[in-house]
Amino acid sequence: MRFPSKEWAAALVAALHRQKDLGRALAGLSADLAVVVEADPPALRQGVAVWGRHQAGRIAEWRLLEDEDEILELEPAYVVRAPYRIWKGLLAGQDPVQAALSGRLQVKGDLETLVRRAPFRYVVEAALREVPTEFADEAGGRR
Repeated sequence: MRFPSKEWAAALVAALHRQKDLGRALAGLSADLAVVVEADPPALRQGVAVWGRHQAGRIAEWRLLEDEDEILELEPAYVVRAPYRIWKGLLAGQDPVQAALSGRLQVKGDLETLVRRAPFRYVVEAALREVPTEFADEAGGRR
């Protein structure tokens, strides 16, 4: 599946729901989050944003946003944004904490709470391993 796309996001949500510790990973986090993959020509000509809300240990609702400005209307508790090439590196295994500390990954929201959830990073990593990923700038390529 091509990253970033609605199909890829749907596959990731399904893979997250198969992780037995998802509920524990989400515990204590505010209800919603937006992820922005910023345009990064020529690799990605148009940015993509995804918003999601969790409830009772599951992702209760999510959607691909038609316009990044919708984030302003939704006012999510967390917004994580970076150019496409940074997300590509993170999906290839680069450290997200290091990316955030270096400013390559921008995080808005209660950073202290997110840092406390860092031990549950394995939940997301396991889900990502389940999703076959083809990058937008690599014809037929897989991660």
